[in-house]
Amino acid sequence: MKKIVLLLLTLSLSLFADAVYTKTYNAPMAKVYPKVLEAFDNAHLIVVSEIDILAKFKAAGLPEKFGKNFNTNKLTGIKAIIACNGWFGNEVANADPKMMAFCPVRVTLIEEDGKTTITYVRASVADNNSKAYPTLVKLEKKVIKTIESAF
Repeated sequence: MKKIVLLLLTLSLSLFADAVYTKTYNAPMAKVYPKVLEAFDNAHLIVVSEIDILAKFKAAGLPEKFGKNFNTNKLTGIKAIIACNGWFGNEVANADPKMMAFCPVRVTLIEEDGKTTITYVRASVADNNSKAYPTLVKLEKKVIKTIESAF
């Protein structure tokens, strides 16, 4: 029984790990962020919103509210980019409107120790029975290729 539980736990953790794409660059966010924006522009992924999450947290008074529990990993930057491509958005909306949760895409950049990690929830974690699934897989490939082309 213990072996079955351990196997199930291992499988669920590996599925979760595969659900989030990550790419780390040995460069500060100030250098990575503009390159990612440029790569998105070149790939026709229209940035509809940019959010400096860490700045918003600080402006909301969270360091004072949470005290020593605020930003315990000492992250020096957290930003999110929300982007969309009209063709992909239209295709997903036409195939299965519920899958619009994956389009527009959200990419999060995290700066720690002078390195920037880009994270993206893979669209392929969507229900593979959805009519939008093939389009979401193509979108995922485009987003990852775009992130990797930034440098």
